[in-house]
Amino acid sequence: MLQPKVLPRILEQANTDGVKATILLNRNGLQLATSGEELKAVSAIYANIWNLYDDSSLDYLLSDCEEGKIVVAKVTEKLLLCLCGDKTSQFGMLKAKAKIMKQYLEEPLKQLLDVT
Repeated sequence: MLQPKVLPRILEQANTDGVKATILLNRNGLQLATSGEELKAVSAIYANIWNLYDDSSLDYLLSDCEEGKIVVAKVTEKLLLCLCGDKTSQFGMLKAKAKIMKQYLEEPLKQLLDVT
């Protein structure tokens, strides 16, 4: 079973090639685990945006911002993964990292959510 203490170390693995922060959050914007820069406002904003556009077919949300690029991925029905890149980050690279992290975390997090 996935140990909550190791989540930040797992997320940290995505923080290369211009990725400033990786955040695991719930659909209300509450950060469950983070790695990199502290970006609390990002969690709240993108959780709300996700909830506005969410339907069963939405898996990724890509956003080009003044400070960089952001990719949000649905890990489970209740959890989202947010990768925040700098201005030089490419959407393809951010989405590929989000996809790999999602695949790695999806089953352990589902098990953890089923226990609680």
